[in-house]
Amino acid sequence: MIEHHYQSHSSIWESRATIRSRPRRQIEDDGLQYYPAERQPLCLHPLIAGLGKETEEFILIQSLYKYINDIIIFETEIVNRTARSIAKGQFPFEFPFACRYDAMSVVIDEDYHAYVAMDYLNQAQERTGIAPIALPAEIELSRAIPRTLATLGEQYRDGMELLAVAISENTVTADVAAFSRDASIKRSVKGMMSDHLADEGRHSSFWIKLVKLYWANIDEPARVALGSALPVFLQQYLTNDIQADFDRRLVAAIAMPEASRRDISADMVRSYPITKRHPMMVNIVKFFKSSGLLEHTPTRAALDAFI
Repeated sequence: MIEHHYQSHSSIWESRATIRSRPRRQIEDDGLQYYPAERQPLCLHPLIAGLGKETEEFILIQSLYKYINDIIIFETEIVNRTARSIAKGQFPFEFPFACRYDAMSVVIDEDYHAYVAMDYLNQAQERTGIAPIALPAEIELSRAIPRTLATLGEQYRDGMELLAVAISENTVTADVAAFSRDASIKRSVKGMMSDHLADEGRHSSFWIKLVKLYWANIDEPARVALGSALPVFLQQYLTNDIQADFDRRLVAAIAMPEASRRDISADMVRSYPITKRHPMMVNIVKFFKSSGLLEHTPTRAALDAFI
């Protein structure tokens, strides 16, 4: 029997889940942006700025489309794969019923977030008349998880997938929180992100508790194997290759001289070094601490360059 002190969040979910308590978010005519300019460095480039507000609006709307598309991929293809496996008792670890029940609420929430995101993307296209350029078919996590799993024995892969989802859910929560506070964007976008945050805060806590329970009950060889794979995962996850490819396609979709495109491409921000100074590492380290992973000496040693 698995030892645990897990408390379900079901009562909070029943009263506060956005699928039960939030109105449809509809685009308003408030003159504000669809996406924060400070989150899209292309808007700061002098050659882009010189093209005027219409070009900036095009870039920001396309950036919103990508962000929404990323949400849909992340929640329906990645988070829900693991959450549904746990909820249906198919994960190769005997989680208590309360965990499986809460995991099913996560599945419901994430599918609803994707539904809301699809609705908003369609509204934005209809209102602006701007269709999305080719959107990525994957996100960084789509690549990072299988590449990391390939380094592990079969018996440890589900556990690694659990850790990867938990890490990403905790980093996404911080990102959505920052987005929801931005005063430059439309109230409907902020509302959509605030609704998302209301659920993701609960999810963040859920995944921490789940990992803590799992980590405390697996054997030492499993902890060593998973701990040693975490740096591999971070190296694969904390990249901007997909964003850079998208930005290049975005620049290609704007009418400008080819020489200007080459100059902008040359000036694009390269990926941050994957060290403790990476902007996302603050929240990832918080997760490592709160989930108990750093209490394991070999895992802490493996993560030394990041903490």
